[in-house]
Amino acid sequence: MGREIQKRKNRSNVAPKAVKPKSKKVLHKSPVMAANWDKSLTLSQNYKRLGLASKLNKHTGGIERKAEDVEQLQEGESLRTRKKDDGLSISSAKRPERFDVQEARIERDPVTGEMRVVGGEVEGRANPLGDALNDLDSDEENEGTSRAVWARLENQHGNIEPGSYLRGENQTEVVRDLETRASIPTKKYVRKQPEGERLFIEALVRKHGNDVGRMARDIKVNYMQRSEGDLKKRIKKWRDAVGTV
Repeated sequence: MGREIQKRKNRSNVAPKAVKPKSKKVLHKSPVMAANWDKSLTLSQNYKRLGLASKLNKHTGGIERKAEDVEQLQEGESLRTRKKDDGLSISSAKRPERFDVQEARIERDPVTGEMRVVGGEVEGRANPLGDALNDLDSDEENEGTSRAVWARLENQHGNIEPGSYLRGENQTEVVRDLETRASIPTKKYVRKQPEGERLFIEALVRKHGNDVGRMARDIKVNYMQRSEGDLKKRIKKWRDAVGTV
C-alpha cells in the first residue's frame, strides 16, 4: 500500500516544497537593548525588568498577578469606599451644594474700554474646611517649590542635562545608556550630486553661462526639460561642491 502512494506522489505535477530554515529576525536595532534582552521573557516582562514603559493596546501575556498586587488593589478599593461613605472627606471633584452671593461694582476704562471690577472680595486660597486663618498662612514654601520646578522646566534643554528632572534613584543602567546614546547629536545627511548630474550641469554652464532661462529652453542638453527653479538648485549645489567650469 505504501508503494502505491509513493508511485502516485512521483507521478504528481506538484513538486514537494522544502521547508526553509527559520530565519533569525533582528528584533532590536539598538545594541543596548539587544545586549540586555532576555528571550525567555515576554515584551512586557523585559520592559519592566529594564525599567522601560511598554505601551500595548491590550494584554499580550506575561502579566502575572502577585499576592501583593491583589492586596494593594483590595486596599485601594476599600479606601475609595471609605472616602465615599465618609462625609468629612474632601475631594477636588466635589462641587459645593450652594454658592455665596456677592456684589461687586464694574467700571469701564474711558481710554482703553477695559472692564474692571471695583470692590468685592478678592478670591483667596482654597478653604474647603472654612478655616478663618487660612488666608494668613505663608506661601513661601509653595512658591519656592514652584520656582524650582519652573527652573527645571525652563532649563531642561539648556543648562541642565536633558531628562534629569525625570531621573530617580531607581533608574536602571539600561535607561542611562539609552539616554546617553540619545543625547549624542546626529550628523545631518547631505546629499551628494551624482556624476551624471554634475556633467549635465557643467555642460549647461559651459554653453549658456549664468542664463538659466536659456538653459531651461535648451532641448538638446536639457532633454528632461527641467524648470528654471530646479536648475537653479542644482547649479547652486554644483557651484558649492565644484566651483566654476
